[in-house]
Parts: sequence; C-alpha cells; structure tokens
Amino acid sequence: MPMLMLKCKSCGEVFPGIYVPEGSTDNFKSIATSSDPLHICSRGHKNMYLTEDYMDWS
Repeated sequence: MPMLMLKCKSCGEVFPGIYVPEGSTDNFKSIATSSDPLHICSRGHKNMYLTEDYMDWS
C-alpha cells in the first residue's frame, strides 16, 4: 500500500498523510481530502491540504 506524504506549510516537516490501496492513488486522494482536509504535524501546526498537496513517496 503506497503512503502519501504531506509537507507542513508552516515548518516544512514532511509527515505521513494517508495509506492508499494499490492502483487507486488519484481516486483515493480526492476522496480522502474531501472528507478530512485538516492535518496536524508533530509540531502542532494545523494545515488544510488539497488533493495536489499529497506526495507519493512509495
């Protein structure tokens, strides 16, 4: 299962976003971001993310 990563818009830390099933990365990214666009990095920065903010580093 690929891991989609996010980069904090405040401090630049890269952290895990979501795991997605094989072969459905684009579709799953759009579903995931429409259901929960807010993520918090380990330093406590709360950011809103769009589908294009997710990076596939698998």
